[in-house]
Amino acid sequence: MSAPLYAGSSTAQINVSVQVIARTILTIDAQPATVNITTEDVARGYVDVPQTVAFRVLSNSRGGYALTFQPVSYPFSAAEVRWGAQMATVESSEWMSSITHPYQHGGSVGTLAVRLRLAPGVEAGSYTWPLQVAANSL
Repeated sequence: MSAPLYAGSSTAQINVSVQVIARTILTIDAQPATVNITTEDVARGYVDVPQTVAFRVLSNSRGGYALTFQPVSYPFSAAEVRWGAQMATVESSEWMSSITHPYQHGGSVGTLAVRLRLAPGVEAGSYTWPLQVAANSL
Protein backbone atom coordinates (compact mmCIF):
# COMPACT_ATOMS: atom_id res chain seq x y z
CA MET A 1 0.00 0.00 0.00
CA SER A 2 1.07 3.51 -0.60
CA ALA A 3 0.47 6.63 1.39
CA PRO A 4 -1.57 9.48 -0.19
CA LEU A 5 0.42 12.43 -1.53
CA TYR A 6 -0.71 16.02 -1.09
CA ALA A 7 0.48 18.93 -3.22
CA GLY A 8 1.51 22.12 -1.56
CA SER A 9 0.14 25.46 -2.72
CA SER A 10 2.00 28.54 -3.86
CA THR A 11 1.15 31.84 -5.54
CA ALA A 12 2.89 33.81 -8.25
CA GLN A 13 2.29 37.13 -9.93
CA ILE A 14 2.25 37.42 -13.72
CA ASN A 15 2.48 40.74 -15.59
CA VAL A 16 0.79 40.95 -18.97
CA SER A 17 1.10 43.79 -21.47
CA VAL A 18 -0.64 44.24 -24.81
CA GLN A 19 0.44 46.32 -27.77
CA VAL A 20 -2.29 47.11 -30.32
CA ILE A 21 -0.90 47.59 -33.80
CA ALA A 22 -2.36 50.59 -35.63
CA ARG A 23 -4.48 49.59 -38.58
CA THR A 24 -6.25 51.73 -41.17
CA ILE A 25 -8.60 50.38 -43.83
CA LEU A 26 -9.74 52.47 -46.81
CA THR A 27 -12.79 51.45 -48.84
CA ILE A 28 -13.53 53.29 -52.09
CA ASP A 29 -17.30 53.26 -52.59
CA ALA A 30 -17.42 55.21 -55.87
CA GLN A 31 -14.82 56.46 -58.31
CA PRO A 32 -15.02 57.08 -62.07
CA ALA A 33 -13.17 54.78 -64.44
CA THR A 34 -12.61 57.53 -66.99
CA VAL A 35 -12.48 61.31 -67.35
CA ASN A 36 -13.99 63.00 -70.39
CA ILE A 37 -12.07 66.07 -71.54
CA THR A 38 -13.95 68.53 -73.72
CA THR A 39 -12.56 71.25 -75.99
CA GLU A 40 -13.74 73.76 -73.36
CA ASP A 41 -11.67 71.91 -70.71
CA VAL A 42 -8.62 72.02 -73.00
CA ALA A 43 -9.06 75.79 -73.50
CA ARG A 44 -9.48 76.30 -69.74
CA GLY A 45 -6.52 74.04 -68.88
CA TYR A 46 -8.27 71.87 -66.27
CA VAL A 47 -11.24 69.61 -65.54
CA ASP A 48 -13.24 69.91 -62.31
CA VAL A 49 -14.66 66.65 -61.00
CA PRO A 50 -16.59 67.59 -57.82
CA GLN A 51 -17.46 65.00 -55.17
CA THR A 52 -16.16 62.24 -57.38
CA VAL A 53 -14.44 59.80 -55.01
CA ALA A 54 -16.66 58.48 -52.20
CA PHE A 55 -14.83 56.57 -49.46
CA ARG A 56 -14.90 55.17 -45.92
CA VAL A 57 -11.99 54.84 -43.51
CA LEU A 58 -11.82 52.64 -40.41
CA SER A 59 -8.78 53.25 -38.22
CA ASN A 60 -7.78 52.38 -34.68
CA SER A 61 -4.75 54.69 -34.81
CA ARG A 62 -5.06 57.28 -32.03
CA GLY A 63 -2.66 59.45 -34.05
CA GLY A 64 -5.09 59.54 -36.97
CA TYR A 65 -4.37 58.62 -40.55
CA ALA A 66 -3.28 60.06 -43.88
CA LEU A 67 -4.93 59.71 -47.26
CA THR A 68 -2.08 59.52 -49.76
CA PHE A 69 -2.27 60.19 -53.48
CA GLN A 70 0.15 58.82 -56.05
CA PRO A 71 1.39 60.98 -58.93
CA VAL A 72 -0.80 61.51 -61.95
CA SER A 73 0.32 60.77 -65.50
CA TYR A 74 -0.32 62.15 -68.96
CA PRO A 75 -2.60 63.77 -70.06
CA PHE A 76 -2.71 65.34 -66.59
CA SER A 77 0.08 67.45 -65.11
CA ALA A 78 -1.36 67.73 -61.59
CA ALA A 79 -4.40 66.95 -59.44
CA GLU A 80 -5.72 69.22 -56.72
CA VAL A 81 -7.61 67.04 -54.24
CA ARG A 82 -9.95 68.58 -51.66
CA TRP A 83 -11.56 66.99 -48.65
CA GLY A 84 -13.44 69.58 -46.65
CA ALA A 85 -11.06 72.46 -45.89
CA GLN A 86 -7.90 70.47 -46.68
CA MET A 87 -6.21 70.29 -50.06
CA ALA A 88 -3.33 68.25 -51.47
CA THR A 89 -1.66 68.89 -54.82
CA VAL A 90 -0.32 65.86 -56.62
CA GLU A 91 2.15 66.60 -59.41
CA SER A 92 3.23 64.17 -62.10
CA SER A 93 6.85 64.32 -60.85
CA GLU A 94 6.23 63.88 -57.09
CA TRP A 95 6.10 60.50 -55.38
CA MET A 96 2.97 61.26 -53.37
CA SER A 97 1.04 63.88 -51.46
CA SER A 98 -1.34 63.47 -48.53
CA ILE A 99 -4.15 64.82 -46.37
CA THR A 100 -4.17 63.95 -42.67
CA HIS A 101 -7.21 63.30 -40.51
CA PRO A 102 -7.45 62.87 -36.72
CA TYR A 103 -8.69 59.70 -35.04
CA GLN A 104 -12.46 59.40 -35.18
CA HIS A 105 -14.26 56.70 -33.21
CA GLY A 106 -16.37 54.60 -35.58
CA GLY A 107 -14.48 55.71 -38.69
CA SER A 108 -14.89 58.45 -41.27
CA VAL A 109 -16.80 58.86 -44.51
CA GLY A 110 -16.13 61.46 -47.14
CA THR A 111 -15.95 62.54 -50.74
CA LEU A 112 -13.05 64.06 -52.60
CA ALA A 113 -13.42 66.92 -55.06
CA VAL A 114 -10.73 66.82 -57.73
CA ARG A 115 -9.39 69.40 -60.20
CA LEU A 116 -7.25 67.79 -62.86
CA ARG A 117 -4.78 70.16 -64.51
CA LEU A 118 -4.10 69.29 -68.15
CA ALA A 119 -0.64 68.80 -69.62
CA PRO A 120 0.31 70.91 -72.64
CA GLY A 121 -0.86 69.51 -75.98
CA VAL A 122 -3.78 67.47 -74.60
CA GLU A 123 -6.66 66.82 -76.96
CA ALA A 124 -10.32 66.33 -76.10
CA GLY A 125 -11.28 62.73 -75.43
CA SER A 126 -11.82 60.07 -72.79
CA TYR A 127 -8.91 59.15 -70.52
CA THR A 128 -8.36 56.66 -67.69
CA TRP A 129 -9.03 57.97 -64.17
CA PRO A 130 -5.56 59.10 -62.98
CA LEU A 131 -5.84 59.29 -59.19
CA GLN A 132 -4.78 56.45 -56.87
CA VAL A 133 -5.72 56.80 -53.18
CA ALA A 134 -4.37 54.87 -50.18
CA ALA A 135 -4.65 55.30 -46.39
CA ASN A 136 -1.92 54.90 -43.77
CA SER A 137 -1.95 55.03 -39.98
CA LEU A 138 -0.07 57.89 -38.34
